[in-house]
Amino acid sequence: MKIYFIIFFGFIFQLVLYSCKTVGPEAEKYSYIKVPWSSINSIEQNNDKVSLKKSVEDNLKWLNKKRPDSVLKYQDFYFYVKDYICSSKNFLNDLNNNLTIKTSLENNFNLFKVKITSEKPIIFTGYYIPYVHASLTPSDKFQVPVYKMPKDMVFVNLEEFNSELKDKFIRGRIEKNRLLPYWSREEIVDDKVLHDKGLEIAWLQDKVDLFFIEIQGSGLLTFPDNSKKFIRYSGQNWREYYPIGAALFNEGRLKKNEVSMQSIKRWLKENPEEQSRILNTNKSFVFFNLENDGPFGNINVKLTPERSLAADQKVFPAGSLMLVDFEMPKTSEQSNNQQFSQLAFVQDTGGAIRGPTRIDVFWGEGDTAGNIAGVSKQEGLLYVVAPRYNCNKSLISYYGFDP
Repeated sequence: MKIYFIIFFGFIFQLVLYSCKTVGPEAEKYSYIKVPWSSINSIEQNNDKVSLKKSVEDNLKWLNKKRPDSVLKYQDFYFYVKDYICSSKNFLNDLNNNLTIKTSLENNFNLFKVKITSEKPIIFTGYYIPYVHASLTPSDKFQVPVYKMPKDMVFVNLEEFNSELKDKFIRGRIEKNRLLPYWSREEIVDDKVLHDKGLEIAWLQDKVDLFFIEIQGSGLLTFPDNSKKFIRYSGQNWREYYPIGAALFNEGRLKKNEVSMQSIKRWLKENPEEQSRILNTNKSFVFFNLENDGPFGNINVKLTPERSLAADQKVFPAGSLMLVDFEMPKTSEQSNNQQFSQLAFVQDTGGAIRGPTRIDVFWGEGDTAGNIAGVSKQEGLLYVVAPRYNCNKSLISYYGFDP
């Protein structure tokens, strides 16, 4: 939603109404179709029970913090949290009793295929945790600051001004009694408008490293004494996000089939005189927290490689168990196409992850995970794995679906 400044509330109202009419990915129509487990040709091909059990246990810890009678809602049907807990515990018991993964699933869960009405494909992208050298103090080598969330950013809930603007928010800064957009990337990085305001939490060697940590939402910093700390997404400036890959393509710097994280990073490193201009086409800027442990998703559950997903949690509630099914992207390490049909949990979100057709898979940490994430843009199938067990006969209405 683009709102550049506020003079009168009526001006806001017109702009927001205009933005509400825009058809976005969240407007994509979809439904759920119950399908038998036998319809899945293969699942969990690597039979990795260790990471599967760990991810189920971590998700259970989060579910156990919620009220047992709270629900996970999927359009017109939904389930109690306590039913997810029952089914998950019984699933773990079956795995521990040496039942196969598929048999354990059949015993405890039902399967619902996500069907997009328009036949638009579901796209699976990827993200990872990059490793970057950093310092806690600036020097000739480390000159690019990582900032924490500034305190002068103002949050405005437009519903407080008009009830028709439910779930509409803006952020900005106050200057001479006017609410203005918060500083852009160019103003923050190149003009250094936040310099010496006590917001620096670390320093990196170059702005390209910072940019790609922003894209991933977190990173693992290694300091000169070999100690390490995570930086984790804290917020952003609420300015327009524009993919710099599109800028390079539109300028003829990269061909469409060449655009990937690796090719973009390589081009920026090879063209240092163009770095700022290209990076600044994306006005969005991310702020971070410095943490000892990680990586964590937005629900504060530690992410598990290949088992954690970023999704639109208005569509797929946090904590949902999903089955993803797509062809692995080709990388320099893996040239043969392999099917990736695996269970994973919705434990994170992403700025570009909106609607039912976008899922981001967490691939892990370091260069190997980055090589996969950088070329991930796969079409595939998506399923909700829903509980069969009911705790004290509490399984909620399926609105036409049989448990």
